[in-house]
Amino acid sequence: MEINYLQKVKIFAELTTEELTLISHSLKSVSYKANEVIFQEDSAGNELFLLFQGKVCISKKMALVDQDNNINKTLTTLIDKDYPFFGEVGLLGKQLRTATVTAITDCKLYSIDHDRFMKIIQQNPHIGVVVLLEISTKLAMILEKADLNILKLTTALIYALN
Repeated sequence: MEINYLQKVKIFAELTTEELTLISHSLKSVSYKANEVIFQEDSAGNELFLLFQGKVCISKKMALVDQDNNINKTLTTLIDKDYPFFGEVGLLGKQLRTATVTAITDCKLYSIDHDRFMKIIQQNPHIGVVVLLEISTKLAMILEKADLNILKLTTALIYALN
């Protein structure tokens, strides 16, 4: 894994070259074919993914719409040129996935699991501070957006019921 690539991934952008080298040695390369599920919503997961090549779709089940059919709502599409990462909550330990991620095209990813990440940050706590701060910032933005969407839906429901 090239250090130049890791410097462009937002979660690692503030790390030094030496710290990025530690991360790069702990990354595992994985590939997925187009339409292959990378991970399923509600499945246990403990790894973060970096999208190196390809395009993925992040979606959630629309359970209240139709219990018999799995209808998924696309939340976002990630493309390699943006240097995205996903599955970041998995670095915190074995957590249930909050969405499904599916390869749209053939994809090459790099992953790091919770255990490897913990070994790195035990040796270099600064990496943990930087990475966990970035994860916290991303989760706060997601929560803020969810709160706004709930407010909009609640307002629409109140108007519909009146």
